[in-house]
Amino acid sequence: MKVRQVVESKFNYFYCGWGSLDFEDIAGNKITIDVTEDQILQVAEKLQDAADRINKKRAEALEEAAE
Repeated sequence: MKVRQVVESKFNYFYCGWGSLDFEDIAGNKITIDVTEDQILQVAEKLQDAADRINKKRAEALEEAAE
């Protein structure tokens, strides 16, 4: 049997340490996820892709507003 746990939290603080990703919400609740170096690189790639999409969308919105 597989157990699945879903945790929802409002992001307040994030830290990428040696072998872990640490998140904390405004109430002080902490989530620590053990990760390998390769997994950190995967997360970095995904975050960069998301940041690029957001920046492109915002740039397009600014261009439209300027017209």
